[in-house]
Amino acid sequence: MLQYTVYADLNCPFCYALHEQLHEFGLLPQVDWRLVEHAPDIAIYNKTAENQAELASDVFVVRSRVPHIDVALPQRRSDSHFANLCVIQAAEHDLEKSIKLRHLLYRALWIDGLDIADVPVIYDCLIAAGLPAEVTIEEAQENLLAQWQKSWEDGNFNLRIPVICSSDGRTSLGLPSPDDLKAFFKGEEISTLEIRGEVKTKPLQQTIAIYCDHNIENIWPLIASLRNDYNILLPSNLSELKQLLHKDHPALLMLSTENQWDSMFSLCRDVTSNQDELSIPVAFINQENDDQRELEAYNAGASDFMYLTRPAAVLQSRIQILMQMKQSQDKLARSARIDGLTQVNNRREFDRSIDAEWRRAQRSKRNLVLLMLDVDHFKSFNDQYGHLAGDGCLRTIAQAIKKTVKRAEDSVYRYGGEEFAVILPESTLEGAKILAEKVRANIEALQIKHLNAGDKKIVTVSIGIASCKPSEDICPNDLIEQADRALYKAKELGRNRVILNT
Repeated sequence: MLQYTVYADLNCPFCYALHEQLHEFGLLPQVDWRLVEHAPDIAIYNKTAENQAELASDVFVVRSRVPHIDVALPQRRSDSHFANLCVIQAAEHDLEKSIKLRHLLYRALWIDGLDIADVPVIYDCLIAAGLPAEVTIEEAQENLLAQWQKSWEDGNFNLRIPVICSSDGRTSLGLPSPDDLKAFFKGEEISTLEIRGEVKTKPLQQTIAIYCDHNIENIWPLIASLRNDYNILLPSNLSELKQLLHKDHPALLMLSTENQWDSMFSLCRDVTSNQDELSIPVAFINQENDDQRELEAYNAGASDFMYLTRPAAVLQSRIQILMQMKQSQDKLARSARIDGLTQVNNRREFDRSIDAEWRRAQRSKRNLVLLMLDVDHFKSFNDQYGHLAGDGCLRTIAQAIKKTVKRAEDSVYRYGGEEFAVILPESTLEGAKILAEKVRANIEALQIKHLNAGDKKIVTVSIGIASCKPSEDICPNDLIEQADRALYKAKELGRNRVILNT
């Protein structure tokens, strides 16, 4: 019997769909399934609207190619490294149970939308697979995972996944159709097609979120007509949609409903009444002309009401107009919140953001951390080198801070003069201190000459850190004052250092 090797990623919906089909066809026992990481850093840099749109595009393609496979759009891809090691470790003791564990992990992410980097999620999958909950990862498992990764990267696969290699030399790249998959496992050659969604989407495309609470086939032709020009997000339920709107803001929200008009109008009012934070236009899609529904939609704050009976070109033009208006509004909004000199967020945006993050942290009962930074001896720098040099110094420092602060949810601000602030939602003091030390060291490494700056003769910064769990008893100003006190102490102790407010 022919044997097969598969290179696949737990984080990939195409690999999940392949696994589901092989499970359905009873072919998994013939497969040596080798887990790899297509993008090892995906869990760190996957929180932008663009990355979420790319994920949604992948899910869209899977749904269209294998519609009988259930697949939801998770909030984001997980860090799959530890889950991979657990599967490898399980296979050394019981191959059949390790296959079941892998199957459960795929479903946890791609059906239940759970984070498979979360230890309790892995624990539940281990128990459900009949495996011990205690897992000891050793160097041997790490080495095998690295070996699989290298074999995939060095193979003639163009870094595509999933990959199926047969023992007679045939190779399938990407997700084959169910018929092609059966044919391949019968020993036949199949054509490998480039599938949109298995490659990166265009990075500069605007993003449209489309929510449909009924049979999506009714609006599928419209969705398909938009996919070449825009990134498309397709949240699978209302909860998923609301999370998306608050974390990864699309450029346009389109709503299609048949029986839940009141809920959709309420959602529209929530989105459009919170323009300072979201600034997302809303358009409704309806099958037929309905003047009463259209009027209610406009009263709820909708920007447009579209009928599927209109020609596709007309609908596309109206959507294009909405997107152009959104672009113009975003440019105006950006100019209002960005500091013209340093090109980071300005003080006005800081005041808005600290209030918004404070409320969000209250709801989630998570910590909020604030860094306050001040350029050491900056007045003497201006006096010695002039204000133009001082402006250049501030620009360079601002960009160095921005490049160091990499988490999507973290944000950098010019607080005033030579002082900067960094808001770190859901961070810890330990993590904030590590980040602050990196910022301090990276600015020191710039080696900006400053002869009146003490022993080092270069520009440095002092940083104060404060953290709290927001509640009704305190306010954002309390956190700012704590960070300021820590910054003042850093100055007192000699500058060019990081101090935590304790």
